[in-house]
Amino acid sequence: MKLGLLVIATEILEGKIVDLNTRSLAHFLKKLHLELNEAHTVRDNEEDIKRGLSSLLKTCDFIITSGGLGPTLDDLTKNVLASFLNTPITYSHEAHKVAESNYERLERPYPGKEHAYSFLPEGVKALSNSTGFAPGLFAEYQGKFFLCAPGVPREFNSMLTDHLLPWIEKNHKQVYFMENVVFRTRRVPEEKIFGEVDSELWKKLSNLGDVSSLPGIMGVDIGIKIKATDEKGLSQKRQAVIAIMENSPVKKHIWHQGEARLEEVIVKLANEKGITFGFAESCTGGLCSHRITNISGSSKSFMGSVISYAEAVKTSELAVSAELIVSKGVVSLEVAEAMAIGLAQTLEIDFAVSITGFAGPSGGSPELPVGSVCIGLHVRNKVTRSFKLRLFGDREQLKERFAQAALMVLHESMEEFA
Repeated sequence: MKLGLLVIATEILEGKIVDLNTRSLAHFLKKLHLELNEAHTVRDNEEDIKRGLSSLLKTCDFIITSGGLGPTLDDLTKNVLASFLNTPITYSHEAHKVAESNYERLERPYPGKEHAYSFLPEGVKALSNSTGFAPGLFAEYQGKFFLCAPGVPREFNSMLTDHLLPWIEKNHKQVYFMENVVFRTRRVPEEKIFGEVDSELWKKLSNLGDVSSLPGIMGVDIGIKIKATDEKGLSQKRQAVIAIMENSPVKKHIWHQGEARLEEVIVKLANEKGITFGFAESCTGGLCSHRITNISGSSKSFMGSVISYAEAVKTSELAVSAELIVSKGVVSLEVAEAMAIGLAQTLEIDFAVSITGFAGPSGGSPELPVGSVCIGLHVRNKVTRSFKLRLFGDREQLKERFAQAALMVLHESMEEFA
């Protein structure tokens, strides 16, 4: 079964918002051993929406749309679908009850039968919305299927779970099993992995599936999409892929097998080992702490942080001496180490990580230009270390990269911790 997505959102094409729904749908389908065949993004314009639907109808068996179901004048999906299906829009008791139930669930009074949500194209089914007000739409046309969902990511995702999943489980016959086997590497560039480190790796992996290489912050994700007609065959291919990676020189650069984020791996490892940790953040402004606290269960191991953006806070809260800052500079290995030691003493934690750097666009010096960062690490009763890096990007990118580098330092040190 080939599935297509039509994202209806002028705001995405104008750069006002980011499309999250394509990614969500792709991940959702992956769990069901299905793939997104193609996706298009169009403006909230009748002709563009029709053209998008016509294009997907030629190549896909099931078309999902995102956006354009709200109550405002630019929400055109329902009207365009009616025109596309060549059917009128009329009052629907079913749609009225679904919309009324959506409003009741969210403790809001439904405006009444005259509301647009009570009207549907004839032959189209209204779908309940467990996280929003607008009903979704479901239609069959020329032996193909349409599911129209709201564009709000939370509501779009609930439509997938509440309606697309049951339909697939009931109507789709599994043809093959699919899995994306991912290996996350660090501190080695893409061209070096497949050039110097293991020039035969791509070829070997390609014999088992489709290989992809996705460079990220401080590392590269190597993915191998494998397929088989049954779960046994899939398992055999997975083991063959793992064997290739285990016997490759690339192995020493792999920090995780799977698609878990670095912060997820850190929290899991810390909880398993009974490690407590925290951050003294300057240039990252709390970004490391934000990423860690996004993970459920982080409260077991993450004790807190000090956002010491100003020099005065470094001295008052982390006991970094003013003389050290003056003599060595606020961005220095010595200050980074002092920040980590001060944090460890303040929070009484096992691992203390500090970050101080120049995110720009101003600041820095010829010796320490914008993009320079010093990361300090103090491990209780063991060692204090520091690292200096030069990274590149704009201010926002550098903050992200500084945070990733600090989390990498923390993760590597935790792996070594007995």
